[in-house]
Amino acid sequence: MIRPRAMRGASQARRLLSPMLRSWYRLTVLGVDNVPARGPVILAANHVGFLDVPVLAAAAPRPVRTLAPDELFVPPLDRMSAAAGQISMAHDGPQVAALRMAREVLEAGESVAIFPEAQRGDGRVARIRHEAAYLALRTGAPVVPVALLGTRRTGMAADALPKRNSRIAVVFGAPFALQTGDDVFRRCVIASAGESLRQHLADMADEAQELTGIRLPDDHPTLDPQPSRST
Repeated sequence: MIRPRAMRGASQARRLLSPMLRSWYRLTVLGVDNVPARGPVILAANHVGFLDVPVLAAAAPRPVRTLAPDELFVPPLDRMSAAAGQISMAHDGPQVAALRMAREVLEAGESVAIFPEAQRGDGRVARIRHEAAYLALRTGAPVVPVALLGTRRTGMAADALPKRNSRIAVVFGAPFALQTGDDVFRRCVIASAGESLRQHLADMADEAQELTGIRLPDDHPTLDPQPSRST
């Protein structure tokens, strides 16, 4: 059963994060009209930097509950993440509880955000996990591909933050549906839908770079911070 308090938390987090991030960074948001104003929707985004979760929540035109990495649910971030309505999802291991909760949110007509790449990388979506495809097949919710740019630059560590006044962009693409006449519990069916979703996200990342002039990093995150190159 969906928790109204969690949706209120997601709404409040969006109201707080948007002015905060816009005052610190040069944030560009494109394609918001592609996000349905009501009804279930999955925002599927590439994953580049530590700021991806709050930036997507701030840029979305409606409150969204994010399937966020479980590292955001340990002190001191655990209470903040829970209050913001985020859903903890482990990098590895069973995702049953997280997917059940996300499905309930969608079936209640709300929005869910997910990063199918699971871990921060170069954001080009070369490979993904298939939770987003599973949710789309199970609920019939449309998928909006999202490209995040500028949350990590080449040479920056996984947990590093962009410098103040850095350019960050969020580009929402046209929604699409994932459908199948086969058993949605079959791995091959989910994998096929997942590949279609992956291609949409990869294309969206390429298109967003051309639209904004902001380039994705040329590397995967390092363990230790390195000087970032400006673009």
